[in-house]
Amino acid sequence: MTLRLTALAALLTATTMTAHAGILTTDGVTFTSNWSGNVLTLEIDAAQRSGGWSGATGLAALAIKGVGTYSSVSVTGGPGGTDAWKLSTSELKASGCSGTSNGAAGSRMCFYGQQIALVDDMVFKFTFNGASVATNEPHVKVEFVDARGNKVGSLLSQVLPASPPATTPSTPTAPVTPVTPVVPVIPDIPTTSAGTQTNTTADTTADTKTPTGTPDVASPSGTPAALPPQEDLPSTLPAKGPDVVQTPSGSATGPANVPEPESIALLLGGLGLMGLVLRRRPR
Repeated sequence: MTLRLTALAALLTATTMTAHAGILTTDGVTFTSNWSGNVLTLEIDAAQRSGGWSGATGLAALAIKGVGTYSSVSVTGGPGGTDAWKLSTSELKASGCSGTSNGAAGSRMCFYGQQIALVDDMVFKFTFNGASVATNEPHVKVEFVDARGNKVGSLLSQVLPASPPATTPSTPTAPVTPVTPVVPVIPDIPTTSAGTQTNTTADTTADTKTPTGTPDVASPSGTPAALPPQEDLPSTLPAKGPDVVQTPSGSATGPANVPEPESIALLLGGLGLMGLVLRRRPR
């Protein structure tokens, strides 16, 4: 039972000490903080310093507070030249830090010593121990000095705000184009004035018909000659036309002409007259 409670407490402690990152840029100097468990990593990039810190050449002190109450603190990493620096629980002021705590319990800390050159990638790592350590955004102070060790510019005294979580941009969805249904187009069928459909075959055949009362004209080869174009023909024809006579040569002609009674009478009269003349001729 005791083992289970210990494991549960360790799990809860690891859960509460999640990683938090903060970033702040002032006068060309960027401060970045990151928690990993109970280890706080602080990075200072000061190569492009400007404004009130443009005349600074070194860093002489670094102070952190706002991380709850710790039972002990130790420096587990730092730039070259900080090996001889000291830890104190005093407040960083314009005159610097005072006293030595050697990592004793407290709610704030000051890390100071002989100044080191201001460059990029100045990384400090502090390990805070204790159940009351809060992995919040830390409140940071710095003391920048010139070549003589005199303070230059402000002490910063700012909280490093947590950086917003990175978000993955959503992929835009392509607009859906509505599908237009295809309606079949039915062609209109022309009709006559009487309401009956026009026979296209009859229209084609009508071009080869011989008008009534017009004698057929045959070519010397025996094939009927082409008829001259007819003008002012009606645009529609009856649904059923007269029978078409197919000639031996394959050409279609109209119906045979029927002689009128006057023509028959004239023909009979002529034949009778010719017979009378022949009869009276001397033998």
